[in-house]
Amino acid sequence: MRSFKSRELAGLLIGSTTLLVSLSPYPLFYLAILCLSLLVGLEVSRAVGLKAFYVAPLTFFFASLAPELGFISLLLLSLYVGWRSWSMEDFLKALLVSLYGGFLFLFLLQLKSMGDYALLKLLLFVWAVDVFSYYSGKKFGRRWMAPRLSPKKTWEGLLGGVLAGSLALLLLHGQKGLLWSPLLVSGAVFGDLFKSFIKRQVGIKDFSGVLGEHGGFTDRFDSLLFTAPLYLFLLKF
Repeated sequence: MRSFKSRELAGLLIGSTTLLVSLSPYPLFYLAILCLSLLVGLEVSRAVGLKAFYVAPLTFFFASLAPELGFISLLLLSLYVGWRSWSMEDFLKALLVSLYGGFLFLFLLQLKSMGDYALLKLLLFVWAVDVFSYYSGKKFGRRWMAPRLSPKKTWEGLLGGVLAGSLALLLLHGQKGLLWSPLLVSGAVFGDLFKSFIKRQVGIKDFSGVLGEHGGFTDRFDSLLFTAPLYLFLLKF
């Protein structure tokens, strides 16, 4: 019971802080996302054994000026890291850190710029999927979905996440939200699996322990990073 309460308390604290940041003025939001990019870059670079964590926030900074500039910068920064160590492995690691910890955060910035509480709506959807996937899996989970990638993820948990996410989209966007549901739920699930693949490959449980039982910042924002570009695409087109 103590573990349950501590997890819930930490979750509420993380959620409320994220909510406040999402509603903050744009300059403060930008600084928060820049810091988050640095922290995720640091966690992922440590996990894969790369010292050049700085490629993540630098990529985000250039991408915030222009997406095209961000794309070129992630290639050039990765080239620089690989050239310095003369290692193709370091080049590919830097590419991963730049893309995952830097470029993907651009889409959160763009959602914030759209107004109409677009980012807040995405957060509510992601929370619905994550929370109900976790508790549905914990209560009813019997059939493993991808044991090599995520040992605790079950089909029953996925079903709970799908239902909760679809309901959230229906409430937020009406009938078109239901049409968006398969794509956005898939994005949330694959964001989690993508992160889990990295962890399984390097043999770690969490990217860090800074958030207690919730792991690190990378563990908490994986689904959001993958769904943000998909959500932005749907809102535009």
